[in-house]
Amino acid sequence: MKNRLISLLIAAIVAVTFLGSIAAAEELEVHLGDQPSFFILKIADYNGYFTEEFEGTGVKIVVDNFVNQGSAIVEAMNAGNVQLGVIGTMPLVTADANGSGFKALASVNLSVDGFKLYAGADKGITTVEGFKGKKIAVKFSSNEHEMLLTLLAKAGLGDTDVEIVNMSADDSLNSLITGDVDGAILKGDQLNAANASGAVIVADNSQSGLIGNYLIGREDFITAHPEVVTGVLKVLEKAKVWIDENPEKTVDIFVELTNTDREVTKTSFESRTRSISIDDDKFSAPINRTLEFLKGQGTIDDSLKLEDILDPSYYTNAGISEK
Repeated sequence: MKNRLISLLIAAIVAVTFLGSIAAAEELEVHLGDQPSFFILKIADYNGYFTEEFEGTGVKIVVDNFVNQGSAIVEAMNAGNVQLGVIGTMPLVTADANGSGFKALASVNLSVDGFKLYAGADKGITTVEGFKGKKIAVKFSSNEHEMLLTLLAKAGLGDTDVEIVNMSADDSLNSLITGDVDGAILKGDQLNAANASGAVIVADNSQSGLIGNYLIGREDFITAHPEVVTGVLKVLEKAKVWIDENPEKTVDIFVELTNTDREVTKTSFESRTRSISIDDDKFSAPINRTLEFLKGQGTIDDSLKLEDILDPSYYTNAGISEK
């Protein structure tokens, strides 16, 4: 009897261990790449929307914040450490031209005129043409970089007519304020400090085109886990609606999470709108503009097509519509 009890106990332990291993195997941790100045993922996470959407599914969404923005998210996704992310058109198209195979799933953030080309205080520059022979700071391979080159081209200037310096957003702001550069492309949380320094707004992205950020995914991941993608899209739409209804609370939560100045945060918040959409003007058109821009610059060849980048089917399958 004793031996039989021992055998039954061992069998029970093995069964529990086996079932536990199955449960562990069914758990899926999904990393979603975020950027410091973006609101929607932070609000979705703070409000518990990811937990609600995936309750009982074994899926855990982890929002990772990347200080170095789109390029850092691309690197992490290429390494397989991040499965979904929110980035702009320039890093997206550049990554796919290099074989990443990422898919744009829907728009997330949009800016009509929230990106500004500043001239430093007392530089005497009031037009884009006035930057000829001058030094401008911008982060390479970014939406701001495309904006700058587009503005220069419209003013009849090429990238050899000005000295373009590759700097992070924070370094661009600091260099503009200290006078180490004559101009800089700034956005969101840099705008208040630039205005306070006496810098002059020379142009904005209403003159170069709508700037968007998109939910993108690794093709292998979204193909294997379509239910995760549609769930994330539902969460983003839910967070977008809540943000639109609670703008002041949104700013307060962001300040709480990031310990940033409230006025700076409010300016950053108001520089963009949130839109979970596959409408052409918000989704395909800005991506196609960047695609054609990079081809025109000779940065990428003609082999990459717009249809290689877009996959709106997950948005459609999510059963949501833009509100």
